[in-house]
Amino acid sequence: MHNTTARTRIGLFTVTAVLGVSSLLASTTTAGAAPAPAPAGMYGKDGVEAQSVVYIPGKDITSGSCKGWLNRRTSDGYVQALVQSWGARCAMWLERADTYPHYKQISKVYEAQLNKRSTGFHWNGRGAGARVCIVNQTLGQTTPYCGNIAW
Repeated sequence: MHNTTARTRIGLFTVTAVLGVSSLLASTTTAGAAPAPAPAGMYGKDGVEAQSVVYIPGKDITSGSCKGWLNRRTSDGYVQALVQSWGARCAMWLERADTYPHYKQISKVYEAQLNKRSTGFHWNGRGAGARVCIVNQTLGQTTPYCGNIAW
């Protein structure tokens, strides 16, 4: 059996692994990439089916090293806002518009620095839309940057 050295870049770090040719499986992840959706049909503890959560494309917002995005729970359509920080101090919250363009904050403010935070899941039913808003506090921002609305 021949061994192959595979290099996978993750952010600024290089990971080197020696893999057997028959079991070679490589993937690349970059900082700022959208999260992979959770696989459907997964079962949790005690055989209870886990709820599927999917990323909502096109609703992201970025400011420096702060990124916010939305997920949707497929069973009921509820949405969740998330923020990822790659160094900056970031604040994030979820807003809803029952009548566009009048937005109202519906989650508490979550802060992240070198980590990821998320809101709980919030209703996003007929006639309502949600968006994620972030503030990069390290840059001294006071005006939020908000993503596109998810109806």
